[in-house]
Amino acid sequence: MDTAQFVDDLDKRVARAAFGEPVEVLPSLYLVRVPLPDNPLKAINSYVVLGDGDETTIVDVGFNHPACERALGDALAVLGRSWEGVRIVLTHSHPDHTGNLDRIWQPGMPVFANLHSFQEVKNLMALEEAVYGPLLLQAATLEQQSAMTFTDEGPRLHVSAELLPLESYPVFTYVADGDRIACGPYTFEVVETPGHDAWHICLYERSRRLLIAGDHVLERITPSVSSWFPASNALAAFLSSLEKVGDLEVDLILPAHGRPFTGLRERVSFLLGHHRERLEEIYGLVRAGHDDIVSISQHATWRYPDWKSWPLDQKFFSMGETLAHLIYLVREGRILQGICGDEYYFRMPYDRKNVALAKQ
Repeated sequence: MDTAQFVDDLDKRVARAAFGEPVEVLPSLYLVRVPLPDNPLKAINSYVVLGDGDETTIVDVGFNHPACERALGDALAVLGRSWEGVRIVLTHSHPDHTGNLDRIWQPGMPVFANLHSFQEVKNLMALEEAVYGPLLLQAATLEQQSAMTFTDEGPRLHVSAELLPLESYPVFTYVADGDRIACGPYTFEVVETPGHDAWHICLYERSRRLLIAGDHVLERITPSVSSWFPASNALAAFLSSLEKVGDLEVDLILPAHGRPFTGLRERVSFLLGHHRERLEEIYGLVRAGHDDIVSISQHATWRYPDWKSWPLDQKFFSMGETLAHLIYLVREGRILQGICGDEYYFRMPYDRKNVALAKQ
């Protein structure tokens, strides 16, 4: 198979397809574009695998939104399937991948994920809020502060759909590294890839040299990596996960956003280089005297200028990414971190030799 020609043809067919229209990737394996209303990503790629009888596996399901529910329902109808035989595989916990479970899940529907329960996600978010709530207050303009709710626990942000956790409690089947999930003619190996999300997995079909990558490796977008705790070195986990998938023999990558693509090792190499450059930029800002997360985030290089005017949701994501890089530098011993009340501060290490020379 001419992989480049195959991917080019697939890309054209996906571009022509309406939301909810299944596009055949390989026999019994379909890509379905699911809309993400009011979101800059526009859509998520769900993957539908047809098994024997009425068994149908759907990988990732979109937001808790009627348009997402409708797109998957339309795809099933076109493929001659119903919700009765559906089982779900989640690549990770983020709401654009999981939220639709609040609409489509019914008792008895299997859900496979690297999660024991969605309570894990809710617990982590509750802990993180103690850190990012005060930071959001610092980063908010006066107008943005008026959109925040203040409780005994501190400020709370009225967030967009991409930050909302599941409301229901589906029963999960926990899958771990090396587990296999048989889907029709395919057997997918679970590859744990924490970083973008603590519970992220990819699905590797070894015999077809195929990787359903979730948000771990995307063709044009750099996956966000955030952390709100010094004990959680999310960036180190992400970089390790990149190297892990870079060693796989893969001809075709099926991502959750954007077009299918080839060249996994090249893309992994690019992402590793991107984060090395980002680490040096963040280190340089600390060295220049920017010592708090808001200031460092504001002065870092982003795709869009004028950080102060950004929507508060986007400031939230940028500060989480900035902190992930700062934590990595702290864990490497290149910078120091201090905590005063609700605020984190970052400094260059105290160098006794340089101080002694300065006094001479």
